[in-house]
Amino acid sequence: MLEEQRDQEERTERVAEGAESTGMSPLSWAAIGSIGLSWYYFFARDDKQMGLFVGLWPPTFLALGSYFKINEIQEEVERISRPGSTIRDAVQDVMRNR
Repeated sequence: MLEEQRDQEERTERVAEGAESTGMSPLSWAAIGSIGLSWYYFFARDDKQMGLFVGLWPPTFLALGSYFKINEIQEEVERISRPGSTIRDAVQDVMRNR
């Protein structure tokens, strides 16, 4: 059971590293896709109202992505600055996770 948990953690870490290497989250891809869809409606289908409506989606997707990233950073800061830890321990924790 412990070995399965380690395997799962390793897989999760590899997926996270892959996402970080591209710098693009699924919400970023959704924003790019909605821009394309907006242009399609606006220019190709000549449906200006729908094109403008879909064009409002990218800022929402990007705002959600920023919110999740800020929460992730906040959790990391709280984890390394737990009570009783020294600066040396915090730096070692951060370097171990890289």
